[in-house]
Amino acid sequence: MLEDHRDVAELYQLKLQLEGYRVAVAADGPSGLDLARRLRPDVILLDVHLPILDGLQVLATLRESEDMRQVPVVVFSDDDSYETMQRARRLNVAAYLVKANLLPSTLASVVGDALRDRPALTDRAQAVS
Repeated sequence: MLEDHRDVAELYQLKLQLEGYRVAVAADGPSGLDLARRLRPDVILLDVHLPILDGLQVLATLRESEDMRQVPVVVFSDDDSYETMQRARRLNVAAYLVKANLLPSTLASVVGDALRDRPALTDRAQAVS
């Protein structure tokens, strides 16, 4: 999970862990990219507004990488602008969720959907970066 607000990250991390997922958290773009490359997660949760390197830049970098290109990315952000959502969709996100309307249970459900839609997964409790 790439989320720069610690309290938000902890809330969603707790719910996902209660659902059986392993969750690693990074608070900025470069740390998130490093974490994703090291852990090779089955799904990535990505905030758009991150320090140093924003979420869409992180997403574009992931899509350029052969190893990370097919990893489902769920964007969850306060940014509900049409332009930002379209940019994310062009980069092939699994879902774009607006935090103002997002319950932890909804995020967990969307993660489950993204994992089910990803080919060759056999174990639901996969790493979430």
